[in-house]
Amino acid sequence: MNKLALIASMTAFLLCGCKEVPDNSEDDLTIELEGWEILKSTYDFDINPRDMYFVDESIGFVVGYNGDIYKTTDSGTTWRKLNSGTTLRLHSVYFIDENVGFVSSHAMSDCLDADCDQGSVLLKTINGGDTWTKTYFPDYIRILSLKFFDPLNGIAIIHKTDIPNSRDEYVAITTDGGSNWNLLDLDIKRYSSSLYFVDNIAFVASENNQIFKSSDHGQTWQTISTPIESNYDIRNIYFYNENIGYIDGVSHIYKTIDSGVNWEETDFPFNYFGTFHFSSENEGFNIQPIAEYEDLDFPTYRGSISYETLDGGTTWTKSEIIKTLYLRMTFFPQKDLGYGFNFSEFSIIKKKE
Repeated sequence: MNKLALIASMTAFLLCGCKEVPDNSEDDLTIELEGWEILKSTYDFDINPRDMYFVDESIGFVVGYNGDIYKTTDSGTTWRKLNSGTTLRLHSVYFIDENVGFVSSHAMSDCLDADCDQGSVLLKTINGGDTWTKTYFPDYIRILSLKFFDPLNGIAIIHKTDIPNSRDEYVAITTDGGSNWNLLDLDIKRYSSSLYFVDNIAFVASENNQIFKSSDHGQTWQTISTPIESNYDIRNIYFYNENIGYIDGVSHIYKTIDSGVNWEETDFPFNYFGTFHFSSENEGFNIQPIAEYEDLDFPTYRGSISYETLDGGTTWTKSEIIKTLYLRMTFFPQKDLGYGFNFSEFSIIKKKE
């Protein structure tokens, strides 16, 4: 299998799951890493999760297909289903505070829901998800990677109807709470689905392996050059703060300590980002799912490997395969606290004292 085919298959694996998932053994509810511990629990509801957001260490939301929105107020110990008022596929969630939040959908047709054939829907709540209002966007297929800086100013990736030989993906900003969106003329990477944030600074990969950066709610954008070869791609972006950042360029991983003015190729023992996170400038980890091909059909999940560093990535400690660890989707409301969500488990990722 060539490199591009393997990358495509791994991407599908990360997004959609695979043949086997970890057993929920009572003996494996706590996974000990060098500097972190992961506390796992199963949840008792059915959801195909697409995005997660925590307002703080206690209040969080997860959204998925069939209009599903679940809320926790006790750090994931219990979850309550909210009435979204739709059965569309929900793709992105963002809350400004415990009351004001937004959820976006994928446009659907040939279904029975009243929201079908009306384009993408943006849901808004001002009471913590008890009730939602809807705004329809008939020309939009998907609204992804939502972030709001305040009740009025927000940013997202918007996919429009596929028109041959034209751009379909846009960075878009709103100044009226999501009622209207201004599609920006940025040459972002085709099939983009993610904006990357540190604090209120936004990053997005461009079509020609540069990075666009905005520090003013998306009003203006700076172009950052990268050393990634033209036959590869910017696969992931991660910034610890405005100055220190990393990019996954498929063939190599690069680091900057001066906001992207200069990049240095790293000697990391892994070749792509799994759950990649730093709790300080020096302390970080990468939890990478491992899958193997037993045939030419689809990869079989084997577990995850943890890589941890205490010196900014100069040296790493590598674990054995942890068969019961699978962090499909993560969110870190604090540098030393995160949450994970997959198709059967909720995880709390805590830095050890």
